[in-house]
Amino acid sequence: MRRQYYMAKIILIELNEVPFKVVDYFTRKYPNSNLSKILEYSDQIETKTDDQGHLHPWSTWPTLHRGVDNTTHNIKDIGEDLGDLNKKYPPVWQLLVENGISVGVCGSLHSYPVPENITQYDFYVPDPFAWGSETHPKQLEPFQAFNLAMVNGSARNVNSGINKKAALKLGVSLPALGVRAKTLGAVSKQLFDERIAPWKVVRRRSYQSIMAFDIFLKQLKKNKPKFCTFFSNHVAATMHRYWAATFPEDYDEFHLSDEWKARYGGEIDYAMGKFDDFLTDLISFQEVNPDYKLIIASSMGQKSTKAMEQKSELLAKDLNVFLEALGFVKDDYAILPAMHPQYNASFKDDSKRTQLIEKLNKFDMKGEPIESRIKENGFISIDFGHVNLEDDDILFEGQ
Repeated sequence: MRRQYYMAKIILIELNEVPFKVVDYFTRKYPNSNLSKILEYSDQIETKTDDQGHLHPWSTWPTLHRGVDNTTHNIKDIGEDLGDLNKKYPPVWQLLVENGISVGVCGSLHSYPVPENITQYDFYVPDPFAWGSETHPKQLEPFQAFNLAMVNGSARNVNSGINKKAALKLGVSLPALGVRAKTLGAVSKQLFDERIAPWKVVRRRSYQSIMAFDIFLKQLKKNKPKFCTFFSNHVAATMHRYWAATFPEDYDEFHLSDEWKARYGGEIDYAMGKFDDFLTDLISFQEVNPDYKLIIASSMGQKSTKAMEQKSELLAKDLNVFLEALGFVKDDYAILPAMHPQYNASFKDDSKRTQLIEKLNKFDMKGEPIESRIKENGFISIDFGHVNLEDDDILFEGQ
């Protein structure tokens, strides 16, 4: 007799990098929040893996998705060729679909390129660092195209501009996508607030996630897959920048002004509040569909670094200009998606890539090198991000 297995339907919310410290802070401060209420009847679990070296989401999410640590999957960067790895250690959504289980994916890291059997998914929206805007169903492509345009325009700091061409195509499609009137109202208010207080442009990071959640929610209600994912980085992006404003007690040395602390002290609260709004809809969905379990995962935590003023950061505003200055032409390589201060490219000729590494090794950034990593199919990832450099701190071949 064939054994029958029961699988609870699962909604996996990937709240990137949010540690228990922030969860505890938010629920103590807002005891009537949805997050505070559901924790009363939820399990809180801290898992440990054997991941090695510098941990970051590009590496830790694959550990969760694939069930093997980074010494096995060896994923370190966005845009790597994962073709062979997907055969050896496929992500959970691929395994489930191949076994006839209905799946939806929205934004999970390393979900691009889209699978060949994409139409077998209930819905599929790749991560915001995809090379192309393919989605399933196809009607979701205007949002992904807008998403990619905004990410490419502000991969490190929020850009106050809007990609008008992508926004126009998105605007025509909003009703079909499922973006709600309350979301459009919130976006309008955000743009108005930026006119009154320009510093509030930093809150724009949350709104891509808010729009994406509307789209995810519509697909969830329509298709009711047995397993689905939704990824958001909006809280992590805020924590990276304003941890010191919310948790100044974490620092023995604090080199930021009272004005800075007062201005940004509520930004983590703001971002977590938007996540709490997501929970409102998910709890309502669960009440009608009690066979679903909600899992909120972070992949890794985050903590304080240094409370210091960052006057500058080394970035390549145009990577083509940098590579051409080192003697390469555009036919030598293709630029791949990445988040500043990381830059990715693929070289057609490995010897050219070797030449680039040799030239990168000739840089001295105030005693620090320009680090790089290589992978299959000519892939190279380059790390900038050196902070508070002066002009005479940068040397190339001693000059």
